Amino acid sequence: MERLKKWMTLAALPGWGAIRVKKTVASLGSLDLAWERAARTTAGFDQAIRHVEEILACADERGDWSMSWEDPRYPVTWRSIADAPVVLHGRGRKDVGQLGPFAAVVGTRKCCEEAANVAFRISRMLTNRGWAIASGLARGVDAAAHRGALYENGTTVACLGHGLDRIYPIAHEKLAHSMIQGGGALLSEYLPGSLSAPWQFASRNRLVVGLSEALVLIQSPRKGGAMVSASCAIDSGRDMWVYRPKTWGRRWEGNQNLIEAFPDTAWSDPEELMERMGLALSMRSRSTQEEMQVAPTLRPLWLSLVGTSGKLLDQLMLEHNLTREKTRKRLFLLELSGKVQRLPGGWYVPLVSTWGDVC
Repeated sequence: MERLKKWMTLAALPGWGAIRVKKTVASLGSLDLAWERAARTTAGFDQAIRHVEEILACADERGDWSMSWEDPRYPVTWRSIADAPVVLHGRGRKDVGQLGPFAAVVGTRKCCEEAANVAFRISRMLTNRGWAIASGLARGVDAAAHRGALYENGTTVACLGHGLDRIYPIAHEKLAHSMIQGGGALLSEYLPGSLSAPWQFASRNRLVVGLSEALVLIQSPRKGGAMVSASCAIDSGRDMWVYRPKTWGRRWEGNQNLIEAFPDTAWSDPEELMERMGLALSMRSRSTQEEMQVAPTLRPLWLSLVGTSGKLLDQLMLEHNLTREKTRKRLFLLELSGKVQRLPGGWYVPLVSTWGDVC
């Protein structure tokens, strides 16, 4: 809890963000040193820590939780995002990082009836094939996607562009409650009570896409949040599938531009899409299983990290009676194989929560 409070406080400092927090911790060598430096030199530190303590004290009462990026339940796929939050706040299911596979189903708030129907149907079909649905709880396509998953008693998660102290739009409070009751979650990188700005709703799209194995874009005009999501998918190498409507029009200009640039992403038949997404996922799963074999010499080190929130290099040296050079080398090999990640300050965290996941 103490390390969580420190990460939360640094992230809450005025003018600070995830990238600055990570760089500061890395440059000073540890979270504790970064905390001490900020306490001495940063205006607003006392106010930030009081706010964080109030949030943590009331979290259980509200049914909320917070975790730092050191937590093994933190979504693994977010760790490759440079500005991913160092602290994740949520309501509902906490082991979101272990769910999946996720499909991000996104589109414009001002969608037409065809787009809403397609989003609802696609989410139902994906849910019945074992996918969880990620979106942003916005009006239009997002809401239809969440409802489609719930209709089939599936899991759906929303990444919010504001703190958990409110639901936006207000009309979606019942939908949000249903998502939590259905085993899903609301996720936010923002502290409760934080002021929100329009850009935050576009920014959260990187987390929706980052959580997912694939992006299904239903409808988008030439500009908008769904096109931000498409850009994130392209940049991160995610599979992207773009709906081809019955007839083109201004509301579909984003779809048209994407399909012209990436013809292989186009689909119009939902059954064909299910087949193509299933094949792509199957190919990745086979590759992942092969990669997840851990060499016998690395297993003791790996096992000592599994189920923890991470350990320091010096701690692992003592536990395994290894030299610093050998410990670094073995941890480096575990990093290369995607089993652990080194965080600023020499803190190593596991990227799979149980040994059963890698045997």
